[in-house]
Amino acid sequence: MNTISVRTYPKAFSRICLGTAGFGANGLNGEPLEQAFAILDAYYAMGGRFLDTANVYGRWGVDHTNASEMVIGRWLCERQITDMTVTTKACHWAPEAPSVSRVTADALAHDVDESRASLGMDKLDILLLHRDNEEIDIRAIVDFCVPFVDRGIITRFGFSNFRADRVKTAIEYLGADWDRYFVGVSNEWSLAMDGADGYAPGSGMIATDAALRNVQAEYKFPLFPYSSIAHGFFTKLQRCGAVYDGGWRNTDDFRGNKAWLTDKNGRAYNRLTALAAETDLSLAMLSLGYLLVQPETIPVMTVSRLEQLEELNAVAEAAWDTAMFAE
Repeated sequence: MNTISVRTYPKAFSRICLGTAGFGANGLNGEPLEQAFAILDAYYAMGGRFLDTANVYGRWGVDHTNASEMVIGRWLCERQITDMTVTTKACHWAPEAPSVSRVTADALAHDVDESRASLGMDKLDILLLHRDNEEIDIRAIVDFCVPFVDRGIITRFGFSNFRADRVKTAIEYLGADWDRYFVGVSNEWSLAMDGADGYAPGSGMIATDAALRNVQAEYKFPLFPYSSIAHGFFTKLQRCGAVYDGGWRNTDDFRGNKAWLTDKNGRAYNRLTALAAETDLSLAMLSLGYLLVQPETIPVMTVSRLEQLEELNAVAEAAWDTAMFAE
C-alpha cells in the first residue's frame, strides 16, 4: 500500500487507515475474533500499517468493554507485530451517561492507562481526544495532553470532533514546537458531505468544514476523516436505481440520508457512475478518491469483508486527480 509522509509524525502513514470500531463488538472469542484477525492479517499483508481505534469502541457491544483495543492488542501480540502505527482515542462520554463530559485530566489518565494495557503498548503512537467540551478553555485541554508526550507515554496527541477555531488556538498555544506534540484532526468528511450544504452531524460529532481546511492549509497537519464513504450513500443510490438528470428520480426506496439528495451530489453520483464503468471499482470506494486528492488527508475506512480490502488497496494504489471530481 502506498504511504504518505507528513510534518507532524516521524513515520509515514499508510494511504488509507483501517478503522476497527466494530472489532470485538460481538464478542472477544470465537468467530468474531477470527473475523477481526483475518481482516487485520489481510490489511497487513497488503502493506497496511495504520489502524484507528478508540477506548470507547466496543462499549456498546456484548461485553461492554474497550473491545476493539483488546482485539488489536491480542493480534499485535500473537502476530508479534512491531511496525503498526495505532491511533486510539480517549475522553469519549460513557454510553450510560452521554450527557456527562469526560474531557478531564483524570479521565484522560484513566483512558491512557487502560488503552496502553489493552493494546500492549508501553508508549501509544497517537492519542486523540475523542470529544471536545467547549466550556473548557482549549489551552487547559492542551495542558492535559502535553505531559504525556513529555513523559514518553504517547508520541503525539490530536483531536477528533473539534472545531477549527479551537484547533488553531491549541496550535498557537503550543508555540514554535507545536508539531512535536500535535499530530492532526479526525472529523467527519466525505464527498457526499461536501455535497450537502449546511450539514451538521449530531451526537457531538463535527464536520471537516472550510474553516478547518483553512487551518490545515496554514499549518500543514494531516486530517484523518471518518465516515469517509458517507455510510455507503452513493452505493445505496445505485442499489435503488436512482437517477439524477437535473432532478432526482427513483429514490422512494433509497435508505440513505435523503437530506443529501442535492444537485451537487447528483452530479457527483453521475461522475462516480462513469468512473465505475471505466475502473470496475464500486461507487463507495471511488468516493474515497475524493479524499485521497485532498492535501495531507488519510481517510479512515472500516470493512466487514475481506474482498472489500482488495478493493480498498486498489483505491489506495490508484493515481487520483482533482479533475476527476471537479464540478
